Amino acid sequence: MTRNVLLLLLALFLGLYAQELVKVDRVIDGDTFVLANGEKVRLIGVDTPETVHPSKPVQYYGKEASNFTKKMLEGKRIRLEFDVQERDKYGRLLAYAYLEDGAFFNAELVKQGYAQVSTYPPNIKYVDLLTKLQKEARENGRGLWGVQFNEQQKDQDKDVIVYVTKTGTKYHRSDCSCLRKSCIPIPLSEARKKCSPCSKCNPPR
Repeated sequence: MTRNVLLLLLALFLGLYAQELVKVDRVIDGDTFVLANGEKVRLIGVDTPETVHPSKPVQYYGKEASNFTKKMLEGKRIRLEFDVQERDKYGRLLAYAYLEDGAFFNAELVKQGYAQVSTYPPNIKYVDLLTKLQKEARENGRGLWGVQFNEQQKDQDKDVIVYVTKTGTKYHRSDCSCLRKSCIPIPLSEARKKCSPCSKCNPPR
């Protein structure tokens, strides 16, 4: 293959890659934005706290997540990658976003603690990576996994009721088949101290 042909192929490749870049016009919230062509994009595999939901109040760390996405994406050119389903029921594009330098933005949201992992089959291409990054973010108290989140979680646990048996070492949901012999209600915060979650009914953790 001659040098001129190689240069031509390289030029074609670069041209095609450049065409894949799209401009972000405005950010709606941490995981949703609008392209310059009017298409609305919902990031796959992540869920940031709500800031603009019509029936929900602004959630803890929602503004921080939204501001981070605005800083990173608004007015910038990005590359989109799709999974099995290209659109959701609302007509939004479902995508993974990459910055011009190649940084994987969906992963960055989770890594920095601005989003939780939220996957819906069949769009699960990067679920293992995102789950690993969320574990690291939570263990290190980054972003929404910080002190305030942990305090809120403790308060919520006081109100959550799970069920144990007289002699068992697991805690369960109320409809678990393991509770046929006895069913004792107990706050989740107390259950965690002496029991582990049932693998059959998968109670709150």
